Amino acid sequence: MKRTILFLTMLLNVALATVQGKTLVVYYSYTGNCKQIAGALTNQITADVLEIQPAEKGLKYDANNYALGTQLLNAINAHANDAGSYPAIDPVSISMSDYQNVIVITPLWWSQMAAPMQTFLFNYGSQMAGKRIGLIVSSSSSGISGVEEDFKRLVSDANYYSESLWIRSSQVGNAGSLVDEWLQQINFTDGNTSDGRMIKVSDASHTIIFELNETSAAKSLYAMLPLEVKVENYSNNEKIFYPSTAVSYGTDCIEGDCPAGTLALFSPWGNVVMYYGAASRYSGLYILGKAVEGTTHIQDLTGTIRVEAVGGATAIRTVRAGDTASNDHSYSLNGRLASKGQTGIIIRSGRKFLVK
Repeated sequence: MKRTILFLTMLLNVALATVQGKTLVVYYSYTGNCKQIAGALTNQITADVLEIQPAEKGLKYDANNYALGTQLLNAINAHANDAGSYPAIDPVSISMSDYQNVIVITPLWWSQMAAPMQTFLFNYGSQMAGKRIGLIVSSSSSGISGVEEDFKRLVSDANYYSESLWIRSSQVGNAGSLVDEWLQQINFTDGNTSDGRMIKVSDASHTIIFELNETSAAKSLYAMLPLEVKVENYSNNEKIFYPSTAVSYGTDCIEGDCPAGTLALFSPWGNVVMYYGAASRYSGLYILGKAVEGTTHIQDLTGTIRVEAVGGATAIRTVRAGDTASNDHSYSLNGRLASKGQTGIIIRSGRKFLVK
């Protein structure tokens, strides 16, 4: 009887740990910038993604100097506690109790949070009580303090991450690195980030290093290494190969936009995809990881390639390219103090830098 109780307790603890680590990314995108940011984020963490859509389609919120957008914001400001003041959005099917982390990505309209996202948070903000909540804001130039005020008004009883992330429109192309730095600054963990599992893909002349995520599909691919397979061209932005046995996958798989450097599984065909150009989210396209070295060489891969595990990987996640600063207080991967001018992967202040 005691053993049965202990076993059930262990199962309960595992279930609770799973729930505590689950993350939801919610975004609304009018110009497409926030959608791109959401893709950059979900390429680095394991998360479910929810896109907010206005119920009335085709509206030009920015026409006549954001006249309609301003009208919607004024209605909210006049009666912020009245549900009728908020514009209608498409119904969403979400259970907030499934998530411990929620990251909201929203545009800024006239120094305030975009009205459709305010509607979502008005409806669901009370269900985020006690959760870890983060905010990413896209704007042309205006500061985000007004959006943060709206956020805290609508989600009043949560554990906010230490700082929000502001990505200007001109910076969206660099969203991946900005998101990565922010995740480190707030010490984000979702229970599903990589433990340093790396693989190397190489032909006779080129090498790419990928860091895998913690999904079942990524683990399945890793378990069958090493592989020697033929690489093929597909479309104008990807190289593909077919493993000798099928990659298995479960319900934990991640769908999302795929920036250059993304490693993915196209489950309907069973091929592994290496993107050297950006690709949009597609049903059954599951993200396996991202390139941390050699993204520009993906396009050059030809013939037979070898896919193998990289030994000695550390749990430090980020590799910074092109850092040429002094190696003082820097270390090589074996833990030894780096010598002056040493090249390769160097660890400094808990981060990995690629020094050339």
